[in-house]
Amino acid sequence: MDAREFDRLIEAEARNALNVPTTPAYVYSERVLNAAAIQAASISSNAGCKLLYTLKACSIFQVLETLAPFTQGFAASSVFEARIAASVTGSERSLHCYSPAFSEADIELTLSLADYLSLNSLTQVALASKLNAGTASLGLRINPEMSFVSDSRYDPSRPGSKLGAPLSGVNELARIPDIVEGAHIHNNCESNDLSQLSRSAETLSTVLGGVEALRWVNLGGGYYLGPNANAEPLERSVSWLKSEFGVEVFIEPGTGLTQQAGFLVSEALDVFRNGDTDIAVLDTSTSHAPEVFEYQYAPEVSGATPDAGNPTNLAGRSCLAGDIFGVYRFEKPVRVGDRFAFMDV
Repeated sequence: MDAREFDRLIEAEARNALNVPTTPAYVYSERVLNAAAIQAASISSNAGCKLLYTLKACSIFQVLETLAPFTQGFAASSVFEARIAASVTGSERSLHCYSPAFSEADIELTLSLADYLSLNSLTQVALASKLNAGTASLGLRINPEMSFVSDSRYDPSRPGSKLGAPLSGVNELARIPDIVEGAHIHNNCESNDLSQLSRSAETLSTVLGGVEALRWVNLGGGYYLGPNANAEPLERSVSWLKSEFGVEVFIEPGTGLTQQAGFLVSEALDVFRNGDTDIAVLDTSTSHAPEVFEYQYAPEVSGATPDAGNPTNLAGRSCLAGDIFGVYRFEKPVRVGDRFAFMDV
């Protein structure tokens, strides 16, 4: 499926979502999920790496069941997610776990569930090694200290980042502890540029050479593996990692697989005019799409056209003045009872 076909499918499924029995409602499209998963599975397979789905993007059980046939495993970022993933994974799939910090009890429980466990620091590695529980292969998350994200709130490699052992600090060590068998990087967010992943992976060469028991590298997420992706940099990176270090390579998109399959459907409860703008108060709130309020962006709405009629402010029904989805234009004036599907949720 090419990019235009994929976009048409998303738009058609957004229109279908408007038929949900009651609102407000989160609706996801299995057709879009399948199309995204098929594309990502093809790219990862051609590159020679294994595809994981990371649950932090969406952990609905039925979504996991839909994605499972296209993946070689799941990636969890909490004990709660690990339990859900373990209930879906079969013997043919692996469970990968990571968190910025585990308590001793959480590490012990996660070690009993996971096949691979990435720790955020060498102190967490030391804690896990003391427990000696389970059979999970331990890895270390490394911060390549390369930033590609303009908004520092999303940037895993921001100055003073909490995410991963800084590459400069790891390079100063004579040797990584023998118990570490893997390396994990993740320093991007919602990017289509896989050359950034390639550049990040290449920075690990000095560290990987010091991991004597190295078995695997997890390239993390933050990238879209969709119709617009140029997969050549990924293929080059995986080939280099395998030939240079003889490792198994994983990649774990989350949002890249699910975001475009999700819609928030809402209905107008009241419409009135204020100055030159129509105000449509909906039966939902931006609290159900928190990034809209926190990061001040207007999500795409199915059916909105930038050059159509009068501007309409789609507003949430909380008492917060700034509970606003955005100002949109539609071919026909908005009426009470009209429904809207917010995209990419």
